[in-house]
Amino acid sequence: MNRLCALFLLLGGSAIAQTKPDVAVPSPIASVIEGLTSKRFVADTAFAALSKEDQALLAKEPIANWSLLQEQTKEMAYSNLIVGTRSYQLVITRPPKSDYPTATLLRYTTPQSKPEPIARGSLQPKAEGK
Repeated sequence: MNRLCALFLLLGGSAIAQTKPDVAVPSPIASVIEGLTSKRFVADTAFAALSKEDQALLAKEPIANWSLLQEQTKEMAYSNLIVGTRSYQLVITRPPKSDYPTATLLRYTTPQSKPEPIARGSLQPKAEGK
């Protein structure tokens, strides 16, 4: 529950975020989010906290190592990955006035650390034939 409160505080505003339509997010990050949600991930924010170490770590971890997507409420779901002392959390929120859910990938460098957002964007239906 504390992690969820921290998440909402972080999502409220971040000085390290760069918001633009269709921001380029490295393919390992997009692949993880798309693999967990079975939706197309369209990034709208790239965070400076995203490192090459995160990309390499997430690229080598199979989707099967993530926890099952758990619905906290009708408007929010999450999935976790723990690798050593570092953990990642994918949080999906469904804003009431939006057509698409929003996915945010968070990193916790230690069990006591505050969450650091590393990617955010919308989840859209996959195109036919893919």
